[in-house]
Amino acid sequence: MTDNTLPVVDCHFHVFDAGVAVASARYRPPYAARLADWLCLVAETGDPYGVVVQTSFLGTDNTALLAALRAMPGRLRGVAVIDPSIGDAELAALDAAGVRGIRLNLYGDAHWRRVETAPWRALFARIGALGWHVECHANNGDGAMMLGALDAALGDEPVPVVLDHFGRPGEAGIGDAVFDTARAVRLRRPLWVKISAPYRLANMQDWPTLADKWREVAGEDRLLWGSDWPWTNHEAPARADECRAVLAWSAQQPGLSNALRWKNAAALYGFRDIG
Repeated sequence: MTDNTLPVVDCHFHVFDAGVAVASARYRPPYAARLADWLCLVAETGDPYGVVVQTSFLGTDNTALLAALRAMPGRLRGVAVIDPSIGDAELAALDAAGVRGIRLNLYGDAHWRRVETAPWRALFARIGALGWHVECHANNGDGAMMLGALDAALGDEPVPVVLDHFGRPGEAGIGDAVFDTARAVRLRRPLWVKISAPYRLANMQDWPTLADKWREVAGEDRLLWGSDWPWTNHEAPARADECRAVLAWSAQQPGLSNALRWKNAAALYGFRDIG
């Protein structure tokens, strides 16, 4: 068991109200994901900080995310979903509230190549000026293709990229092309990887091997831990045990525990009052 007096940053969790979703959503949760319930989970593992990530079924309505940031302004940051048409005033308001990046959830998205178009390139330049990053979620096995396209779309903008959920390699595991693509991309821009949601992998039991591979490819100072709470559409008691297992694994790796628990997240998201 980890020392729960030490800080821990959950870099990937969601908040939402019951039954709320955009019309095109693949999933509409029948329950609410409340900030207080998330706190109960993370407080078991440490002094909780976190990053609220906009869930796909809420689209660009970041209302719940912003409410969470207002509730814990020193403890939370956000990753929003926005449209390229967003106005400068709204973008500035998100930044002031604690948003530090945008999420591209390209999972199951047949139109994902829109990120290569001029409006999205312009948006990337705008968020780059704010010091934000782009977080990318892909289908298992599609990470290399999507990361390569995103890197090209970002061009010379020094925008960091964060890969969700181990970068979602496919059945090839550590032989997946996403690792070679990531090696190339990290020469041009900061690249971070979330060691989160093993249950979303092609082979869940491979997560320690994949974590070790990312430690080699991205560097241990570029790994982030996330619970993925409340595990939308995969809810089960086992999910909490998996979260604990990842932190327990990191505690057994020399030099990695503090990096994965809080140090790396503090650097990326600007938590200046922890550690």
